[in-house]
Amino acid sequence: MRRRRIALLAALALATPALATASSATVPQAAKRVRSAIPAIEAYRADHGTYAGLTVARIRAYDSSIRGVAIKRAGRNAYCVQSTLAGPLVHYDGPAGPLRHGRCGVRGAVVPRTSPGPPPAQGDAATAQSRVRAAIPAIEAYAADNVGYAGLTLEKIRAWDRGVAGITVAWSTRAAYCIQSTVGSATYHLHGPAHPVASGRCPAAP
Repeated sequence: MRRRRIALLAALALATPALATASSATVPQAAKRVRSAIPAIEAYRADHGTYAGLTVARIRAYDSSIRGVAIKRAGRNAYCVQSTLAGPLVHYDGPAGPLRHGRCGVRGAVVPRTSPGPPPAQGDAATAQSRVRAAIPAIEAYAADNVGYAGLTLEKIRAWDRGVAGITVAWSTRAAYCIQSTVGSATYHLHGPAHPVASGRCPAAP
């Protein structure tokens, strides 16, 4: 009996590192799911002027591929989205972030960003819209640190998210900004933070 217990404990000891590794392997997937929800969340805010009322069903109206996340908190100016996959949880306190380990409300370690893979093939219009929306979280993070959007440039946006590309900042003021992207014959712009992504070039600065 004693030998059986010793053998069982030894087997568990050997299995524990493997189990931990398998569990940790879910972190990149969970992080990817949470990050993929951010552009749709910011698109919702651009359309509604607030994060209040945010739900997974509502952000899936912008991107039906969103899975494995839950909205744990949503107010006028901030929100928290959390992974729901089995294994370690990750969350993002928006709009400034960063992505962290643990559930919403826990200040866990920052999840490092991995190098992005090649973007999926899209039409010109879809690509232009996607590029504009992808810049929104970094723009809001800039605004949170600088008490507004004045002085916004692509370089400053990329200081928050190096993955932002293919856009130009047409103008910015303390209260608003406009960015645009042209891909082929398609041009889309965002007059933020209160307007949705729209076809065409930015309007003139106020």
